[in-house]
Amino acid sequence: MNKVTKMFSTKQGVVTLSTPFFTLMHEQQQVEATYKPNNYNGWGMCKTFNAIEVSNFTQADAELFASTADSKLRIQGQAA
Repeated sequence: MNKVTKMFSTKQGVVTLSTPFFTLMHEQQQVEATYKPNNYNGWGMCKTFNAIEVSNFTQADAELFASTADSKLRIQGQAA
């Protein structure tokens, strides 16, 4: 697991960014963005980005990431 460098609290849950790391599959450093909803029941979502893409990641970016992730993880028509 990668060390967390930034954590953002959003309406839907918590978004964290890892420290940049290298992988054998990518030439550029990577950062893992993880979303865990407020009603965390052992699940969440993560996505890997090139570190340069998220170098200026802000609260607004975290809100958008959480909203998008939450909409994809929840069954439509079910209560949040």
